[in-house]
Amino acid sequence: MSGCACLVPKIDHQRWSNPFTQSGLRLPAAAGQEGCQLHEAGCMRLDADWRHEGVCSPFWRVFYDFNVGAWVRSGGRRFELGPGKVVVMPEGVPFDCGSRQGVEHLWLHFSMYLMLPPAAPGVFALPAGAALRAVAGELRDHIAAGELAAVRHTGTAMLHLIFAGSPGVRAETVPDRLRRVFNSIEHSLDGDITNPTLARQAGMSVEAFIRWFKARTGRTPAAFVAERRIREACRLLAFAEDSVEQVAEAVGFANRHHFSRVFKRHAGCGPAAFRRGRTRI
Repeated sequence: MSGCACLVPKIDHQRWSNPFTQSGLRLPAAAGQEGCQLHEAGCMRLDADWRHEGVCSPFWRVFYDFNVGAWVRSGGRRFELGPGKVVVMPEGVPFDCGSRQGVEHLWLHFSMYLMLPPAAPGVFALPAGAALRAVAGELRDHIAAGELAAVRHTGTAMLHLIFAGSPGVRAETVPDRLRRVFNSIEHSLDGDITNPTLARQAGMSVEAFIRWFKARTGRTPAAFVAERRIREACRLLAFAEDSVEQVAEAVGFANRHHFSRVFKRHAGCGPAAFRRGRTRI
């Protein structure tokens, strides 16, 4: 099950832009057992040029503003940003955004790796209680100081507060057995991932493992691995400065030609075109 031989849902590359700012802190991949991976955290003063349409990413976003004047629109709804709420944009969900001059804007970009996918139908907003507002202020200070370790811990704390306060979105931490399998996949995307290997991680026969895995994730191990490889490739093309060849190797392809052919089949464009087409905000 190496490479990306399994068919996964096609990415709408016309809308899967990966905007990110040039002023945020890029966080290195964690080696621990975090339920999510923070990619970037930042805080900046927005102006009237912060106006974008059809933003859509292969990662999640959180927006929190310390004063009013910015907004997010998605699915026919408009969400006003400000100190009283936090707005969450799930991966693959398009949105528009805009702001007036002088809004202090805090953001987090992250992926859910060791959690079962939350059932979020679209962009949603949650009230920002006292604890969340306090953590947001701490995070702003750590970002300003460039303290990566503190940013990681404080940003993760903010995400836990957000999902703890969201009854409609269930970011469910996976059981230990499934966590071991997810960990094995995450640490082996650059190699050969087989059903027998994953079954051993779960302590099950191959046939029983495939049935068990599909019952808990909604897809076969092969489809799950293929989806993770394509999504990780999208993330690396957006965030990393690695060459296309290096991205291909990082997600388990022997050469750029094979990677480009499979990527285009799933994403609708080649990896180089995908990277060129990203809009940065």
